[in-house]
Amino acid sequence: MQRNQKVKRQPNHRKGANFLSFITFAFTVPTFRQGYCKDLEEDDITEHLAAHDSKRLGNKLEDAWNKELKLNKKPSLYRALLKVFGVEFFFLGILLFFLELVVKIAQPLALSQLITYYTQSQDEELVNKSEALMYAGIIVGASFINVLAGHSYMMCLQHFGMKLRVAFCSLVYRKSLRLSKSVLGGTTIGQMVNLLSNDVNRCDRAVINAHNLWLSPLETVVIVGILYDLLGFTSTVGILFMALFIPLQMYLGKKTSEYRLKTALKTDERVRLMNEIICGIQVIKMYTWETPFAKLVATARSSMYHCTNKRSSCYRRKLVMIGPTRPII
Repeated sequence: MQRNQKVKRQPNHRKGANFLSFITFAFTVPTFRQGYCKDLEEDDITEHLAAHDSKRLGNKLEDAWNKELKLNKKPSLYRALLKVFGVEFFFLGILLFFLELVVKIAQPLALSQLITYYTQSQDEELVNKSEALMYAGIIVGASFINVLAGHSYMMCLQHFGMKLRVAFCSLVYRKSLRLSKSVLGGTTIGQMVNLLSNDVNRCDRAVINAHNLWLSPLETVVIVGILYDLLGFTSTVGILFMALFIPLQMYLGKKTSEYRLKTALKTDERVRLMNEIICGIQVIKMYTWETPFAKLVATARSSMYHCTNKRSSCYRRKLVMIGPTRPII
């Protein structure tokens, strides 16, 4: 009888790291030192953090989803996610707000005042020496904060996306074990593999730009207001020109989403076909049906790549539109 034995690994270096070690990534030094002395092996991998445990994350999201089913006639997965991960997501948004609207905007404003100190005439004193030193300190401090907090924010954001992905994978796996035989008959292995390998990976990409949906318009308004106060109406020409591309960007984004869905369906069909061929490979060999089945596989692959090429074409067009606007902005 086989028994599943848990492999004992070294404690995670981040588990006991203090705040300074966390923001400077000093907790990774032991791993680099160990890799410098010898080649890293599987036994050198540390255990995962308790916050990343699939059972724990799956239980939290499953409990929130069950409560959502009981309390609401129209359950929403977004509400369940907010109950489990909303607080962490909120604090990440506050950190990004501080970095984008305070640190990054304060730096060029302080730089302009520092330049004024060196370009002003001797008769006028718009900026005195003490103020110039203060503005220089703001420039250095803003750069220092942006380096430390910016990378730490991206690390926390990627950890947050990984938590979402692990929680979704746990729920998909649990649901697959509870499916009845009638439901399993209409579900292919390709769909399950596509869910676990492709669809859930969107969580890592989605959370990176999630806060920009509300922060970018706010940041644009603030920056345009500052530029208008300093330079007048001419400073807004670049923003207005860029705004003309928003409807076209929305259209291409919608078409990209449609092609992505078609690609996923074609991928499921191709994986299902390959699974059936592998299961019946002996019969195919016995009756020498290799040629017609090879044509079926080639047709499925070409249909999938056709949708993939259309999606890539839309993505390239979006990138091409951004390029010519940079000199004007």
